[in-house]
Amino acid sequence: MKIGLWLPPRKDLNQPITPENPAHIDARIYDMFTAHLEERGIDYVENVDFRKAWVHNNKVYTPDLCVSDLDHLVWMGMIDRAYDSYDMEILRTLSLDVKLHHSYRFFSTATDKFLAFSELHKHGVPVSEIYLINPHNYGLFEDLLKDATYLLKPRRSHFGTGIIKIHDYEQLRDTIDYTMNKHYYLERFYENDLKDWIGITVVNGEVIYGFKKDSNLQAGWKIFDKDHKGGQTYYAKPNEEQIAIAKRIGELMGANCFGLDIIDTPEGYIVVDINCSPGIYYDFIQDLNIDIAQLFFKMI
Repeated sequence: MKIGLWLPPRKDLNQPITPENPAHIDARIYDMFTAHLEERGIDYVENVDFRKAWVHNNKVYTPDLCVSDLDHLVWMGMIDRAYDSYDMEILRTLSLDVKLHHSYRFFSTATDKFLAFSELHKHGVPVSEIYLINPHNYGLFEDLLKDATYLLKPRRSHFGTGIIKIHDYEQLRDTIDYTMNKHYYLERFYENDLKDWIGITVVNGEVIYGFKKDSNLQAGWKIFDKDHKGGQTYYAKPNEEQIAIAKRIGELMGANCFGLDIIDTPEGYIVVDINCSPGIYYDFIQDLNIDIAQLFFKMI
């Protein structure tokens, strides 16, 4: 078995996560995983940055490697998530020959909130009520906004940026007239207390812990990380219902490493986000005695 890794190790946790600095994984956790592979005698290649690769016919190459000859590619880092991006095309082509972690299907679906929530609604998972409208039919929304508030969201937003809370029809109308996009994705806003918000991290089908965010990241009604740094968390134990929701989503979406954001509402728990770059925190790993390297390996 030959494994490729693109897990840019994050050495400075105060450094923003950007396309130029795509690192998500704490360098100490990365070292644990590579040490585990070496102990098992596994052949692996580091820094397989597929963003710099090219395709010949159905094969993906970097200057040093035919990436398509790998058995597995384990990756987590900031890439261009747009449908027509080069990064996504490379991942799609790799999926023809290589077992990807994250899989192309999961990543391309989960990073599009409309597609992900549409799929989960089909199976009765408690995710936000959603709408997709365009500049020609938004007038149908006038009656809905009399009784409820909605969030106008980028379909591929992250770190809580770019979300607008729509209180009434006039605000929706004026926003659409100003931006003039091809379509608009809206989620119903549910009254909730951010103290009851919980993030959940799942690796290899196992909920390894839950966490909450420090109060300085609570911006009114949402968790907001404009600097794209992540972190600033403290441990919270998820209950059985929250764990069951997380495992169900993993099964339905074929996901083996992901995170969830869940809020507590008068209608029960609602999943408001699925994260392809979940919070995997070194301090939690140490305090809870989690063998994260073994979990990563079992995931493969």
